[in-house]
Amino acid sequence: MTKARRAPKKRGPAPQAGKRDQYLRLMAQGMSNSAACRVVGINRKTGNRWRYGR
Repeated sequence: MTKARRAPKKRGPAPQAGKRDQYLRLMAQGMSNSAACRVVGINRKTGNRWRYGR
C-alpha cells in the first residue's frame, strides 16, 4: 500500500485583492494615500505601488 501524497503548501503572503479593490475605491473618492492606507490596513509604500500599477 502506498500513501496518498499531500498537496504542497503555498508559500508567500495571501493575495490581497479585496484590500486592493477597497484602496482603489477610496482613492477614486478623493481620499489621500495615507488615509486610504490607514483605513485598509496596508503600508503607505504598498498603496503607492498599487496606485501606480507596480
